[in-house]
Amino acid sequence: MKFQIKYFMLLLATIVAGGAFISCSSDDENRGEPNINYIRVTDPVSSDSLIVKAGQGQLIAIMGENLGDVREVWLNDQQAQVELTYVTNTSILARLPQILPEEVTNTLSLVFANKDTLTHPFTLDVSKPFVDYMLSEYVKTGEIAIIRGDYFYEPVTVTFTGGVEGEVVEVEQDAIQVRVPDGAQPGPVMVESNFGITESDFHFRDSRNMILTFDGSTEGWAKGADLIVESDPDIENIDGSFLRFDQVIGSWQWYEVLVANTGSGITTETKNIPEAAFANPAAYALKFEINTLESTAGAEIRIFMGPDVYSRGEASYIWTPNFHTEGEWETVSIPFEEFYNENEQFSYDGDGYGLFLYFLGPNEVDANFAIDNLRVVPN
Repeated sequence: MKFQIKYFMLLLATIVAGGAFISCSSDDENRGEPNINYIRVTDPVSSDSLIVKAGQGQLIAIMGENLGDVREVWLNDQQAQVELTYVTNTSILARLPQILPEEVTNTLSLVFANKDTLTHPFTLDVSKPFVDYMLSEYVKTGEIAIIRGDYFYEPVTVTFTGGVEGEVVEVEQDAIQVRVPDGAQPGPVMVESNFGITESDFHFRDSRNMILTFDGSTEGWAKGADLIVESDPDIENIDGSFLRFDQVIGSWQWYEVLVANTGSGITTETKNIPEAAFANPAAYALKFEINTLESTAGAEIRIFMGPDVYSRGEASYIWTPNFHTEGEWETVSIPFEEFYNENEQFSYDGDGYGLFLYFLGPNEVDANFAIDNLRVVPN
């Protein structure tokens, strides 16, 4: 009996000592210095994928030591979503904030129960602005230009060539309305947000490689000179004179809008097509501005370019616009490669080319439009 009592007392002492040791070890761990070792994704299949950035709303696992007292997780100046049941000494599951930060510090912050803070470098993966195109590349000073693209997160600034900043009137994720400021010069525009800055590939008021401005000489034109106007009661000009056409075209009728052969005034401008566009046509686009007062649905505009417009029956580029700008100027972009191939790849000629443009209505159509500033520019 004495042996059993002694054995029991020894066993009890061992358990108490062991418990005290375990408790002490746990307390020591909790009182240790908090540390973030790394951050990873939560998918078990990819648990070894360490990350230094993640997107809005993404669930992440923060791995480290002595993290059990964390009460809040912040990224930049926005709070992440944390369930305290998923906070342990070695890991925290947190869902990154959906709301974009106003101040970008690229810092993840852990706030503990005692209000101490532990920081770790981490980036919210938000794309810098993607600038695709301008609805019309020709907009007058004081009027509204519309830039299309993506990732336009406020605050946004738009700076024009010349170093002047436009007044941003309205911002959506895929569109910016900006008032063109005094001093805006032809060239790219810069769009900047908290997540980066992007320079446009397009040029505002693009003046490069003009092949038809309607401001040059019409000497030697067979047709079209009478359609060029400096002003119109229904369509305001955007850059000097423009071509104005207003006529009902019957079914399968066609109307020659412009006919100008080489050796006429047209060659002064058409020779501006760069030789590089012939070497690599896929890298260039044929651009121009158009303003329609009636829908172009069911109509074709055929454009021929080459050394001799009288061979136009052999090939030409057929454009079927099928849209309506409703009295506003818009920029059209046609792949130069398509235009070039359909015109049977005429050779580069530094002296210029003939140009033939005619309007065809397979169905009856009210052709009521204006065109300006044909150019061949890099994509």
